[in-house]
Amino acid sequence: MSRENASPNNNVPADDVTIGFWERHEKFSPDTEHAYQLEMDRMRQQRITKTGLAGAVLYGAFAISDRSMVPDVYQQAWAIRFLLVIPLMLLGTFIVHRLKSLAARDLAIAISILVCGASVPVIAGLSSHPNAVHYQTGITLIILFGNIVVSQRFRSALWTSAVLVVLYGITLSNVPLMPPHVRFSNWLFCLSAVVISLIANFRMDQDQRRAYLARTRDHARNRELSQAVELLGKLSAEDALTQIANRREFDRRLNIEWARARRGNCELALVLIDVDCFKNYNDHYGHPSGDACLKKIADVLRSVPKRSADLVARFGGEEFVALLPSTSRDDARILAEKMRQGVADLQIPHATSRVAPGVTASFGVATLRPDESLQPADLVAAADAALYKAKEGGRNQVAEAAAISTLPQ
Repeated sequence: MSRENASPNNNVPADDVTIGFWERHEKFSPDTEHAYQLEMDRMRQQRITKTGLAGAVLYGAFAISDRSMVPDVYQQAWAIRFLLVIPLMLLGTFIVHRLKSLAARDLAIAISILVCGASVPVIAGLSSHPNAVHYQTGITLIILFGNIVVSQRFRSALWTSAVLVVLYGITLSNVPLMPPHVRFSNWLFCLSAVVISLIANFRMDQDQRRAYLARTRDHARNRELSQAVELLGKLSAEDALTQIANRREFDRRLNIEWARARRGNCELALVLIDVDCFKNYNDHYGHPSGDACLKKIADVLRSVPKRSADLVARFGGEEFVALLPSTSRDDARILAEKMRQGVADLQIPHATSRVAPGVTASFGVATLRPDESLQPADLVAAADAALYKAKEGGRNQVAEAAAISTLPQ
């Protein structure tokens, strides 16, 4: 991504800000400064059309005064206004956002302001009417418009203002009918207005910098808060060891899927899984090896169900559970068998197992259609009964629960 299209820097250091009005040296770092200027440029582009149109209308409106102020050249004045300056202002207004770089856009705006400002002394210079000596004061309004309304970047505002003030001073010196003290007074008035507008421009820039810093800090804090909330949610729903859902998340999802299955009259399947002889494994190989074993088994169990609604969770200790919404009895048994085979295929040595040379697991499958007479605990109890049956049958196998109605009350 190019620097021109880069996103604003949201990681602004706490002390990376102009802290005083005249302390210009206390400014943003280069990257932050560039990001700030990009944001300010976007803000200018958003309002440049309305600002440019307003400027063109105001500039054109002063054509009304041309008939009385420079009656001897009012036609030339109108030609300069409507055939040269206003078309240039409108062209700049509608093409400035198409320019690729910040410098090019700033230059286009500055040129429009310079041409607009220079037209005033040019028109006044064409006239020999006595009112022409007062005509040139309009250049002050143009400078104020550029510095405050358009809100040029301070450097652009400074040099465009300086050029126009110098131009105004030169043209005043060539007005023969104006006394020197009046020339100086008019020029000083213009200079004072320019300095005031530059101070206002600088202060606005300082305020915008502080506002930008506050926004970026807020964005950073909000992002950190969102990440913390996301992490907290993940920790509350995820088993720290196996990185799959924990018991709390399973209970939450079971209630959700139970209610959904009840509304839709759908089947809901549950597979309860127990690692065979795992206490012997821990005693023989140690708890670190036992933890590594559970992680591998969790990965295998998680890889078998393919739907996003399916959930594999750690039920507790060496027990796991798979919640399978909208799954028939036969499909649940097939998935359980794939899980069982996947655990066996790991071929993790288990020297103290009473079942096989490697680690195995037993599976209990229960499926039902929730109704008002049943509770989620009934499904868990049915899967637990099926798991007990698998253990009693020799382990390392899949057993199915009897119908709910036949379970002991």
